[in-house]
Amino acid sequence: MNIGIIAEDDSDVAVLREVTLTLLKTRAIGFKKFVGGGCGKLRRKCGAWASNLVQRECPWLVVVHDLDIHDESELRTQLEASIAPAGSSASVVLIPKREIEAWLLYDGKAIAAAFRERQPPQLPGNPEALIDPKKYLRDLIRRKYRKEYIYTIYNAHIAKHINTSTLRRSRSFAPHFGFAVAIKTMLG
Repeated sequence: MNIGIIAEDDSDVAVLREVTLTLLKTRAIGFKKFVGGGCGKLRRKCGAWASNLVQRECPWLVVVHDLDIHDESELRTQLEASIAPAGSSASVVLIPKREIEAWLLYDGKAIAAAFRERQPPQLPGNPEALIDPKKYLRDLIRRKYRKEYIYTIYNAHIAKHINTSTLRRSRSFAPHFGFAVAIKTMLG
């Protein structure tokens, strides 16, 4: 069985894959994806990609789209309506407030582990309130560890180490917990 992921870029897919595997506590799930290379193409192609993924044996779908300047309720409604005709067994639309890197900023120990450091960095109280979480994370890594943060490499490493219970504080990630429970139930 596979989970289909529709996201803006490959880094988002990698983060979601790692966190989902941690939530499901199994490596026996496969992943297939479509990447929009930005939000405009993702919104235009979302419905067709969802149908394609379901046809390619992905009964579960995840759509990840940064909020950017959109109204969250309208964006969620649009994306949910796009994927509904695909007929997936379970689906979830995740809308990070700014960027997916905000989710990574909930777990300092995961950041330290990804960079092979002992001391976790001091993190902001509400990462989703940051205007530019990716820049914040880059500057934090440079300041704390004197290392270069390349999101296409390190986001997946951080996500692999993340303690998913820290993500319970993230309003934009919260729907993913219910999605994971639905998949576990279907798997028996």
